[in-house]
Amino acid sequence: MPSRFSRQSLILGAMEQPILGQADAGPDPVVEAYKQHVDRSLIRENLKRSVEERFQRLIELQQFAAELRRAGLAASRR
Repeated sequence: MPSRFSRQSLILGAMEQPILGQADAGPDPVVEAYKQHVDRSLIRENLKRSVEERFQRLIELQQFAAELRRAGLAASRR
């Protein structure tokens, strides 16, 4: 028997519920402080990419980090 609610609406509805009886005290001041220093335009641009494109960029970033690590180790041995 099909459900009246989609899986997405059930998940989103659950996300709106307080956790462990937590009262709705408004926005968390710590989260709000961090949000001031996050460039959300970069997040929006990344979300415009397909999942495959995002994974490819992640792989490229990991390869670059590994290359930097190797270069740092080589330089420290001199």
